[in-house]
Amino acid sequence: MTKLAWTDALSVGIDLVDQQHQRWIGHFNSAVEAIEASLGKDHIIRNLSFLVDYTATHFSSEEQHMAANAYPAMAEHKSKHDDLRQTLADLVRDFEEEGATQPLADAVETFLGNWLIQHIQRVDMAFGAFLREKGVKIPS
Repeated sequence: MTKLAWTDALSVGIDLVDQQHQRWIGHFNSAVEAIEASLGKDHIIRNLSFLVDYTATHFSSEEQHMAANAYPAMAEHKSKHDDLRQTLADLVRDFEEEGATQPLADAVETFLGNWLIQHIQRVDMAFGAFLREKGVKIPS
């Protein structure tokens, strides 16, 4: 397994968002470790469910700040969040039905890992730049 690691290159320059991304990476790594260590279906489902819940919390926080600051790309950004919410729900359902198959393990590790890094570097960076340009400070 290749663990995701937080680097300064992933910083969007908004402390709260950066802290949440760091936590998300930690939860992602825990879920992948549980899958790869074959810790059992229930343990894996708990890890994935926790990741789903944390993702919902993080997305809700970002979306509240987008709305509060009239972020012009909010609809597109939220659409990407909605797509991942659905993908995560599908992955959890698949794990519940099929268990920890290699294709599902690969989907979690590859798709989610790549999605997060690309989302931060492209979509969240634009949101961070927008907030900084407006001089918005979000308490952490």
